[in-house]
Amino acid sequence: MEVAFFYKTLLVIASYLFGAVPTAYVVYWFKKGTDIRKEGSGNVGGTNVARTLGAGAGIMTIIIDMLKGFLPIMVAYFIYPQDLILVSIISVAVIVGHDFPVYIKFKGGKGIATSFGVIVGVCALPFTGQPVYMRIGPIFTILAAAAIFFLIFRIVSVSSLAAAVATPLSFYFFHYPMVIVITAAVWSVLAFITHRGNIKRLINKQEKKIKGRGA
Repeated sequence: MEVAFFYKTLLVIASYLFGAVPTAYVVYWFKKGTDIRKEGSGNVGGTNVARTLGAGAGIMTIIIDMLKGFLPIMVAYFIYPQDLILVSIISVAVIVGHDFPVYIKFKGGKGIATSFGVIVGVCALPFTGQPVYMRIGPIFTILAAAAIFFLIFRIVSVSSLAAAVATPLSFYFFHYPMVIVITAAVWSVLAFITHRGNIKRLINKQEKKIKGRGA
């Protein structure tokens, strides 16, 4: 029992350290040799990479950040199948790692891409008790919420926050175990914490919109 606890603790720590790898910071440094936190919005995330280096680099960053969330979930499942509590703890650890990375003084990204990778990973697990069509339900619900709010408001942060709110609700609606629903609520809270600056700008009507064609 003590040995298993030790290895699970190591896995949680490794998940945090893996999630803490600042993809956007590394990509920008390799491309420009400078700190992305001094460019664009200053955020260590895919959106700022796209803004400063172009769409290709931004998409690559987002995909890598998603994998940072997805892979630890898969590793935990294959090493300790049926352990939903471990999966839940690791999911939070990897998102916290991205949001507050030890490598760059705990100032990371907003965590949306990494959180979505976690969501896909959890939905891929076959031991949560749902048939396949219900397991993937949260993915489409969250994406739909993000898309709808983006089309209405044309503000990325609003879209991200809508997805955050939809996350625990969708896991509850599709009858996931309560431990996953509660953990999804923690993911949502983390998203609101990292978006606190955006929320302040939204309240003050200072958040920038993304203009569509012809705008």
